Amino acid sequence: MVRLISVHVAKAGGSSTRELLRTGFGSHFREDYGDNPADPLSRRLLDPVGYARLKLVMPDDTLCIHGHFHPAKYDLADDIFLFTMLRHPVDNIMSIFWFWKTFSVGTEPLHSYFLTQNLSVVETAQLPILKRLFSETYFGGFDMGRFNLIGQHEARQDTLNSLSQKIGMPFDLAIRENVTPESDERLEMMNNPQIQRQLEDVLVDDMRFYERYAR
Repeated sequence: MVRLISVHVAKAGGSSTRELLRTGFGSHFREDYGDNPADPLSRRLLDPVGYARLKLVMPDDTLCIHGHFHPAKYDLADDIFLFTMLRHPVDNIMSIFWFWKTFSVGTEPLHSYFLTQNLSVVETAQLPILKRLFSETYFGGFDMGRFNLIGQHEARQDTLNSLSQKIGMPFDLAIRENVTPESDERLEMMNNPQIQRQLEDVLVDDMRFYERYAR
């Protein structure tokens, strides 16, 4: 069976993908959410040189690792299939914004700061960790050509069908987890051209990254 490492970018369909992979790989599946690169207290931000030296080897009893981490954390042997899914940066930051607003207490330092400061969606996008969520926080300095598949959240079904075919594992695509709830306010924001333009300007580096690599 194939060995798979799957990078879960925040709010890009990774929670649903996690459950698909957990079901498919069973006891050979492992989560890695202990060092989220989008956490200001993460090892990657506090000690990037030390982080780059980790090169962790996948345990013998594991065939799939999925979670929030920079891909350089692992020793990517030639036989490892590397996968991630990206989401249009404007849609992604809006999803983070509305998801975070559903909590009354922060789940991590950046989330707590967001709630305490009552940030707008544009102010949220301007936070350095989120402004370059793709191009630096999750993938900075990494050769994206090493990925075997970089999918698009907007084409989730096609992406997961492609992953299923490439690794030889059927998926139940009806499984959905951690989906940001719809609301009239969210739809109004999504359809506001001024906010769209502001976010595109702020997220210009991630827009270029997405347009180059998502496929």
